[in-house]
Amino acid sequence: MAFEVFRENKKLMARVFDNPVPYTLNAFFVRKATPQNPVATVQRKDKPVGKHYLEVQQQGGRRSQTGFEKLLSRRLKYEGIIQSVLPTRAARRNRYGNISPGLIQQVLSSVKAQGDAYQNTTAASRRRAGRRRAGYFVPQAESALSPGVYERRGETIRKVLAFSDTVPSYSARFPMEDHGRQVATAAAPAAYDRALTRTLKAKI
Repeated sequence: MAFEVFRENKKLMARVFDNPVPYTLNAFFVRKATPQNPVATVQRKDKPVGKHYLEVQQQGGRRSQTGFEKLLSRRLKYEGIIQSVLPTRAARRNRYGNISPGLIQQVLSSVKAQGDAYQNTTAASRRRAGRRRAGYFVPQAESALSPGVYERRGETIRKVLAFSDTVPSYSARFPMEDHGRQVATAAAPAAYDRALTRTLKAKI
């Protein structure tokens, strides 16, 4: 029953989320029943720090800041408040539609917000890269440009990330527990029959 819930839970995530990453699809595991503890459970893997993002999707509410957002809000010389960072259409994305890790690292280095200061871009490294390589900057408060990160490539400037002073909030859309109960109830008769057959054979 637990493994059936586990399989159907993965299918549910593939339906309710838009192109979920493997980390999301593999966020659960089955803890098997034993003779000493005859209870099997489908559990979510622990998140090292903070509230797991799937809890927000299950219950609704505000999500916590990403590591990228925390670095920008804490280290960037910026007068405004950064609660969330949103990609524009010009932003490079990975195949799952999220901000490209390469873009994140380039932005953090360019605006000197890396966790390791030695990874930040210097004037010398910028000269070595030349004009062909994109540079990134955040406009000053008095600028006519809207808050965010801009890419400069030669004479061309375009906005790739937008800053927001509000925390993204989500409605509940991942009914994991209700769905799991329905799957377990439907799987129970066949699972019981299989278990009974195995037990009887073992006795014989």
